[in-house]
Amino acid sequence: MSSLRMSPEELAQYRQDGFIVRRGVFSPAEMEVIAGHSEALIQDLLKLRREEKFEMGSYLFERQWDLEVNVKWEPDAPDLVQGVEPCAHLSPGLKALGEDPRLLEPAKDAVGKDAVGPFTEKLNVKRAHRGGSYVLHQDFPYWERITPVAGQIITAMISLDDANAENGCLQAAPGSHREGKQKGRDVEGFVGLEMDEAAFDMDRLRPIETRAGDVIFFGSLVVHRSLPNRSERDRRALLYSFQPAG
Repeated sequence: MSSLRMSPEELAQYRQDGFIVRRGVFSPAEMEVIAGHSEALIQDLLKLRREEKFEMGSYLFERQWDLEVNVKWEPDAPDLVQGVEPCAHLSPGLKALGEDPRLLEPAKDAVGKDAVGPFTEKLNVKRAHRGGSYVLHQDFPYWERITPVAGQIITAMISLDDANAENGCLQAAPGSHREGKQKGRDVEGFVGLEMDEAAFDMDRLRPIETRAGDVIFFGSLVVHRSLPNRSERDRRALLYSFQPAG
């Protein structure tokens, strides 16, 4: 397990930039299985979808109370799933993935504790040509309302597909986590949660290109977004967020 912990160099980079990337954490064979679990969950939710959807901020949601899950739909293509949160309780395979030491062990160093536990997890989906954007934001403002440790939470983002600028990879602003909570904007349902782009230097954003099986570890105060998928390839990702245990 000790070999899975962040190296001194990784931890220094994490503290400086607010994120690190580990390459080839999961093998192609593992990614095929993980993608299968993800697609099976999406198909189950498509069968159960309801017509009752509501807009919050830049997104279109459906709350499935009986399953205890929020389904995010593409605003411009409401027949397409854009995201599912939480999701691990609906899939034994995805639940087991969230307990993988390749995620848990490095998360301990970022959180600064010898034990971490799950906070939330989500499946993000950007279908080829039709996948939309995730607007500029930090995770912290969404989470500070429900936990006093929001600033310690780390997210491990697993790339299910190769991701680059063409298909809407993650973009992050190095060092932005050291500036605290950024200025938000008031939009329907998400008051102060999405960021005010006019108050932030957008040139600071850097694309984080990954291959399937890579994992990006990033903190809750890092400023990030992703643009629409204009390519012929899907861009799917699983995000597991960890907090101090207990």
